[in-house]
Amino acid sequence: MYSRKLYDLLIDKNVIDSEGKLYFEMYGLKTVVEDSSVIGNVIQEWLKSFMKKYEIPFRTKKNTQEFPDFLMNKDSDSLDLLEVKCFKKSPNFDIANFQAYCRSLLFHPYRLDSDYLIFEYVEHEQCILIKQIWLKKVWEICCGSERSPLKIQWKQGMPVNIRPSTWYSKKATFPSFETRRDFVLAIKKVLDTSSVSQGIQRNWMAKVSKLYKEQTGNDL
Repeated sequence: MYSRKLYDLLIDKNVIDSEGKLYFEMYGLKTVVEDSSVIGNVIQEWLKSFMKKYEIPFRTKKNTQEFPDFLMNKDSDSLDLLEVKCFKKSPNFDIANFQAYCRSLLFHPYRLDSDYLIFEYVEHEQCILIKQIWLKKVWEICCGSERSPLKIQWKQGMPVNIRPSTWYSKKATFPSFETRRDFVLAIKKVLDTSSVSQGIQRNWMAKVSKLYKEQTGNDL
């Protein structure tokens, strides 16, 4: 899989501990960009150049806001899907909108096999330093919480966004799920106990399991 090849290259080429600096140039003026909110997008753009340099095949969708960030193959829209996430200090990114993700699995359960390339960085003297890189499956970066079987951002009693675990910590109160099925079962439990399920088809788990088998040839 090319996602794994990309990850191995990033490690082999010592991207961890590499420093980067963001600039914007216009009208002959070159300015250092210190706004950390753009770092994730910049790293994603840098990855395109990295993959081109080392001839790793990838594509992006016409609508760049759609999942995934990269299609890591030449012709399939359902295999080798790669999402890129970045954080500093602790994981605080959104994995997906809960309701949208539940609905998408009714049609595209192969999304469960997507890879997540995750960069941890620190800011240092107007630079960013890549501290660590991981390649994970979605269930490996999700967990339960005190409030519900799946760690979610809640607003006004409704589940909004799926939030990440601290998968790298051995002292985490809520460890990451061990299997794909454990992750899907946690989603089902939230659907079973939340009014959000009113907009989701009945027998959600059975339908996702059946279509996943048809699309991948594997049991959920």
